[in-house]
Amino acid sequence: MKRNTILTSRLALLASVCVLLPLKAEAIPRVRVSLVAGLAGEIPRDRAMNVRLGEKVTLWAVVTLRQGGRTLTYSDAPRLRHRRRLRSGRGLRPLSELNARFRWIQIEPRPHHVAVAPPNDSNPAYSNAILFGPRHGRWLGYDTLEYQEQPIKGATRSSLVVQRTHPAHPRVNVNGGLGTMRYKVELRFARVELGVVSSPGSENVTPRGLSPRVTRVTFRSNDHWVGFLRGYFNVPNVFGSAGHGRRHQTDRYQGADCADVIVGALRAAGARLPYTSARGLLSYARPVTKRLLLTKKGIFEPNHKRPVKLVFGRDVRAGDIMLIDYVGFAGSPRSWDHVAVLYHDRGERGVFDAQDPILHMGYLYGLTEEHAAGEAPAHVQILRLKPHIRRKLERARRARKSQRSRRAKRLGIRGVSPKTKETRDDGRGMPRNPPS
Repeated sequence: MKRNTILTSRLALLASVCVLLPLKAEAIPRVRVSLVAGLAGEIPRDRAMNVRLGEKVTLWAVVTLRQGGRTLTYSDAPRLRHRRRLRSGRGLRPLSELNARFRWIQIEPRPHHVAVAPPNDSNPAYSNAILFGPRHGRWLGYDTLEYQEQPIKGATRSSLVVQRTHPAHPRVNVNGGLGTMRYKVELRFARVELGVVSSPGSENVTPRGLSPRVTRVTFRSNDHWVGFLRGYFNVPNVFGSAGHGRRHQTDRYQGADCADVIVGALRAAGARLPYTSARGLLSYARPVTKRLLLTKKGIFEPNHKRPVKLVFGRDVRAGDIMLIDYVGFAGSPRSWDHVAVLYHDRGERGVFDAQDPILHMGYLYGLTEEHAAGEAPAHVQILRLKPHIRRKLERARRARKSQRSRRAKRLGIRGVSPKTKETRDDGRGMPRNPPS
């Protein structure tokens, strides 16, 4: 009897202790937001996109929620490939279950230093090396690139469709929607403990620039290599841009200098060439003219005495490369100071002159289209890509065309929309009647 009384009292004490102990709080779920992107008829993936201007890229928000050893994936995409796994049907839950509000934001680089002290005193240009003087080109280290975020008006759904860029800077927003932009989505959850969570944005930086985890969309003008070059609008000029292969700043559209942007465009178009300097481009292209003098009045022999007539389409072609050595400029000890690409014939009809536009990496505002006269006076030499490189580019262009045709067939599209129709070209990757 006494033993039963003791046992009963101990059980009562244990029960009182259990009542006094706090209940274990439910663990707050871990939430991760990311983006997948794709064209109509494609399975969207977590990757960068490089498409033609006017093609509609849909960005879908993806939320991964982990709680109690269980992982749930939410998205309004019908199916998607996320972290190399294909998800569809029961593997995806609708985002409406999370009761969250969406806000889409575009992320872009400032064209030059604004808030961070530049590595070259009183020179706001981005640079990984010393600019000008006897030590011109000596390596300093990766410069700190600056970024800004801007909310997209009216973008409050779980997906976003983009078909052109809208840069914030007026000096950059002049290219008709061509170029590169990055995006993120921000979710504000109704559950207070979840708060506000976003996909990777401007805070995700590496020493070389914005992380590849931040979703990038590039709009090019066509499938030729100069069309890919025009996809580098809104990518900042970084003197001495660097890296290895696909980790190069230019391959990742983080920044590029005058020679690297040309190689980057060739690589994107299908010719996987090593990055090089302006002079090093002579390994990829052969001279089609001798050294000439470019002035605001035209092209002359180096002694200024006799004008030189270069027939467009015969002596020089759109897509040829122009090496530049500025007259009277002592800031660079190199044999060639700069490099540009001939775009098309806009000055005197049928002749390359100072009024014809070129594409080159501008000093403070990245890739620029301007008259050749803007680089005068300078000694110049015109190069043309070697045949084996042109053949690689043509094979890649045909493969892209075939891929696009197969996608259109899957979607049941008989013709091509006028907005996405490729401009007729002259056989060398340049438009016959380019937009003015």
